[in-house]
Amino acid sequence: MFGGHDDRPPNDDAGFLAFARGLRVPTVANALESAERVTPFPRFRFPGSSWRHFESVADFPDGLLPLGDAECRFNPVFGQGMSVAAQEAVLLLRLLAGAEGDLSGLSDAYFSELPPMLEAPWAAAALDLVYPQTEGERPPDFERQMRFIAALIALAARDADVHSLVLEVGHLIKPRSVYREPALQERVRAVLAEMTETEAL
Repeated sequence: MFGGHDDRPPNDDAGFLAFARGLRVPTVANALESAERVTPFPRFRFPGSSWRHFESVADFPDGLLPLGDAECRFNPVFGQGMSVAAQEAVLLLRLLAGAEGDLSGLSDAYFSELPPMLEAPWAAAALDLVYPQTEGERPPDFERQMRFIAALIALAARDADVHSLVLEVGHLIKPRSVYREPALQERVRAVLAEMTETEAL
């Protein structure tokens, strides 16, 4: 279980179970009530997401390639860090196979292909910024992005195909660019209009 800011799972049996009872569905709490704890509660804290733009470094050493958290670190509760690291490894394998032993320019080729790969998990990490106490600079269009996501989720609740699409993007099966398809954008805008009308009532 996880929490944010001051809302953290306690590390004692009674407190941990009480925290689980606070979830929307009782599945986890019911399982814990009949479970036997065999180890202490391991606890981990995550200070913040970060994206290091090595592609902007002048004279970056050719042949030195950061992967995984060295390049971009995400909130682990979204469960995407290992998948991104694996995708980066596959990218590196492809670039090495195409280089045929000539590694000059490998860093530039690697960095040029990273942004689309990191777009979806970075957007998920940015959801932490909805909490006022989260430190970090909000993008200029942050409120618009959050309204888009809210409308997209509302649409996904009505439409199984959109729901599948959201899951595929969240699980890094499809790129986040699929959200920019004109037909989907039009449908999301219609839901946004409905939400705006409801707020005005």
